Amino acid sequence: MGRKRDAILLALPAGIALAVCFLAPMVWILVRTLAEDGLTDFVGFMTDPFYLDILWTTVRVSLVTTALALLIGYPVAYYMARTSSGFRKVMIVVILFPFLVSAVVRSYGWMVILGTNGLLNQFLQAVGLTSAPVKFMNTEGAVILGMLHLLIPYMILALVAVLQGIDKNVELAAYSLGANPLQNFLNVTLPLSLPGILNGCVLVFTLSMTSYVTPKLLGGSKFRMMATMVVQEVNVNFDINAAAAISYILLVAILLVQVVVTLATNGRMRRLGGGRDA
Repeated sequence: MGRKRDAILLALPAGIALAVCFLAPMVWILVRTLAEDGLTDFVGFMTDPFYLDILWTTVRVSLVTTALALLIGYPVAYYMARTSSGFRKVMIVVILFPFLVSAVVRSYGWMVILGTNGLLNQFLQAVGLTSAPVKFMNTEGAVILGMLHLLIPYMILALVAVLQGIDKNVELAAYSLGANPLQNFLNVTLPLSLPGILNGCVLVFTLSMTSYVTPKLLGGSKFRMMATMVVQEVNVNFDINAAAAISYILLVAILLVQVVVTLATNGRMRRLGGGRDA
């Protein structure tokens, strides 16, 4: 009982801060929006194909970014968790270094690379692969690439934390029972790393859904995602209630995806002890 009380007391300051600075403003904005316009803005969003297409674009881009971050980040995290080489320290620095550079600077860097006269087009034309500049900027692919560069460190760090905690004796036991490396990975390492996969995917997906700078700079004015629409409603249309409605629909979409993922993996997580054995 004493340990539980101590844990509550330790979490109390953070809980109060979240309630005052996050939950209270959200509730106040929602109440004010409903009081002024009711459900008009919410219904208008859900019945307008234009806005629904923006919501689907946001979800699609976020899912693709998350999937690519997992496919690229897992091998890197596995190597970092298993190697004893001094190169591991270099990799840690390389992964953490992007956090020292803002998303705006990184997006402008990609603009220099992907532009019509950018480094990539100059290289392609120099080697004879193209005779004219290829349009990379203001496309969905450019947005996904920029978001992947921005968010993949989160995936790697989440995976490394779990992979390092997997007892190597479990893998050695599988080898002693006749498992080959592929069977060992699929039946032992991969299931035990599921908590890290879920944490990394949820984190990357959430940050992708709420991203504004990268889609705005790399996607251009015609590429719209939910976060860019919120800013447009405030700065261009001066419709605070519509911006609030879009924000809450975005929040609900993120929560729905997280709930579906949690329910789909709940059985395996329970068998793993909620990740405590990893």
